[in-house]
Formats: sequence, C-alpha cells, structure tokens
Amino acid sequence: MTQMIDAPVRVSAIQSAYNLWSLFYGSIVVPMERKPRLRGIELAAIQPHDRILEVAVGTGAALLEMLKRVDKVNVVHGVDLTPGMLEKARRTVAKAGFTNVDLRLGDARSLPFDDNAFDVLFNSYMLDLIPLADMPTVLGEFRRVLKKNGRLVMVNMSKEHGITLWERLYQATPVRLVPYLYGGCRPVLMDGPTKAAGFREVQREFVKNIISSEVLVARK
Repeated sequence: MTQMIDAPVRVSAIQSAYNLWSLFYGSIVVPMERKPRLRGIELAAIQPHDRILEVAVGTGAALLEMLKRVDKVNVVHGVDLTPGMLEKARRTVAKAGFTNVDLRLGDARSLPFDDNAFDVLFNSYMLDLIPLADMPTVLGEFRRVLKKNGRLVMVNMSKEHGITLWERLYQATPVRLVPYLYGGCRPVLMDGPTKAAGFREVQREFVKNIISSEVLVARK
C-alpha cells in the first residue's frame, strides 16, 4: 500500500520560507505547476455566477484563471498564509485589470468565512506542505465553508506508488532546511483523507509533468 510520509515543518517556518520564495516563485515554480493547475480549474467546471474561494493563492496564477471564468461583478475570494505571496497575487490580478477580488491573510486551519458560503473551493500545492495531523482540520474547514453540493478541487505533488527519491531526500534533510530547499513539499495522496472528511464523489486524476501531481475533485 502506498503511504505518505509526514511533514515535520512548523507553520511559522512555512510562512517565513514562503515570504522568501515569493520573490522568485512565479518565475521558477509556477511554470512547473501550470499544467496540473489548469487541469484542476477545468475539472472545477466554474460557472459565471459561482462563488469561489481559493485557499493558498500564492502568486495568483490560478486566481487569475478563475477570474477569467466568472462575471465581472462576481467577487472571487482568496486567502494565503504569507504576506509576500498575497502582495504578489494582488499585483498579478491588478496588472490584468481585475478588481472583483477579495484577498485576505488567513490560515487554512481556521478560514475567515461563514459556513456554506462557496460553490467552489480551489486549493493547490498546500496540503503537500502540512503535517498529516493537520489534514483533518483543514479538510473540515474546506467542507464547512462549501455549500451543499459545493465542489472541492485540490492539486498537490503526488506519486503513483512506493517511496520516491524526493521523499528520501526530504527525510534526510534537516527539518529547518526543508522549507527552503524543497519548498516544504512532499508527495501526498488525498483521496483517503478527503473521503474520511465526509466528501463524496471523490475522483483522483494523476498528471505527469516536471512535478508529478494529483488533481482531486469532490463534492460536499
């Protein structure tokens, strides 16, 4: 059975590292993540009137694609743990001419939104950063803020089987360096945790790219 390794990195370390990563993330990492992200947005089947939340907006690459798919009067919401990334996202959407955006500093373990608020929740390359113990809390928050039948789309670094070379390097690296050398990421398998959190119609698609990723779609 394929298993996940744990992430020993603290949230404060991730926040600090990604403030630094924000300086060059858009030019180095985002291009490697583009194909899986676009597939996730495609599977989200976004409608012009949908209320959308992106958790962990990063530099705003996915946010921009979703803004193109909704009505101009429909505000798209986003949160990120890192001030540096939020600033990058604000610049990305402003440069493209979008003003129908609400961006907030926030923690996925305690989202600053009401229950049953969104039709679509999009999250990419975040759960592959966090400890296994935090996953039920995060997925519970995702489920809380989604409307009944709301659509959850998650894109993460993943694997098809066995332990990967990346995981061996991750485990051999001092914990304090992991967020800086690997962005804190390791392969995850989210179908089991998503079902355990109460989501239904869970479907997983594996996308091979420079980074091997899974695109997971589910309904509340």
